[in-house]
Amino acid sequence: MALEFTRSPEPTLGVEVELQLVDRSTKNLVAGAVLLIEDADREPDITLKAELTQAIVEINTEICRDVRQAGESLGRQLTKLRDLAAHRGLQIAVSGTHPFQNWHDQKIYPDERHLAILEKFQWLARRWNTYGMHVHVGVKSGDRAVHIMNVLVNYIPHLIALSGSSPYWGGTDTGLVSCREAVLESFPTGGLPYFLPDWKEFEKYFETLQATGAIQSIKDIYWDIRPHFDFGTIEVRVCDGLPSLWETLAMAALVQSLVVWIDDQFQKGKRPSQIHMQHYWLAPENKWQAVRYGLDGQIILPEEGERRVIRDEIVRLVEILKPVAADLRCTDELEGVTEILRRGNGAMRQRAVFSKEKSLTAVVDSLIGELSAEPTRTASNDSR
Repeated sequence: MALEFTRSPEPTLGVEVELQLVDRSTKNLVAGAVLLIEDADREPDITLKAELTQAIVEINTEICRDVRQAGESLGRQLTKLRDLAAHRGLQIAVSGTHPFQNWHDQKIYPDERHLAILEKFQWLARRWNTYGMHVHVGVKSGDRAVHIMNVLVNYIPHLIALSGSSPYWGGTDTGLVSCREAVLESFPTGGLPYFLPDWKEFEKYFETLQATGAIQSIKDIYWDIRPHFDFGTIEVRVCDGLPSLWETLAMAALVQSLVVWIDDQFQKGKRPSQIHMQHYWLAPENKWQAVRYGLDGQIILPEEGERRVIRDEIVRLVEILKPVAADLRCTDELEGVTEILRRGNGAMRQRAVFSKEKSLTAVVDSLIGELSAEPTRTASNDSR
């Protein structure tokens, strides 16, 4: 039976953010999700969702017309969540991993879906205490979603390098910018998506896995990017959780602009040369460069036959996307990408704090502070 892709007439936006629940005194993770979700169910203007462990809660925007509306939704919910957490003696923070949590100690959320994940994946599931940011952009058809996914594979290094905020695992510096990505790669349906020529091939892939019991729903495909046919979106899942709201909005603006730009090229009959098997052969190496070295990683561009520094490629990409961002009314938010290049990504800033303070507790404090600070970027008129 054919899968129906729910058509999205406009490039609407949805953003999901996974948050750490932190003890006010110890700064370690706390299994507080069950009580916080119960508290939130009694409150207006906030909806909390459970994730695999009880040290995570997720907030989602509604379907938004632009990044500004998404920012208003996230800001409102973060304010409410901060108050609810404080009543429970908790604080909230965002980064790809908590710097010194012990994954052995984490409790699985006690509902049917998450207990089934534990039963199936065992040790892999126990380790899966990571925090990401997902961006949904509305797409008009399944074929267009698959095309966009194929091209977006080339920009996975850019997104990891900008969002990388998980250098620490269990109190140890991993040497990576995003050890979260290394954890997710271990799942059978995790990591880079397969090359698929069109929507029919995705249907065959999905139906084969579902018919054999390998997956139950689209939620069980953990690719870095996936077409979400129920929502009518392309869902970009590769980003680590970003420590501040302004960074989250910068990444949302980048993803939305990038999706619209790729789709526009497709509609004009300009099938980018990026859809070439050499790009898929090199995608694991290019992704690794971002996971390991972040903004200083060097990706391989087959057309030029040489490596380019990811930081420089991001600068070029932002220039290309500026006209698209203007049409989407997110010019100022896209400029936040340049601000990340100037300040450094989350992993770089965490390491700077540790270098100065010699304390991972101080690193957690810095993350709490970044999330609670008022946004430092002001909107320009043309982005509103």
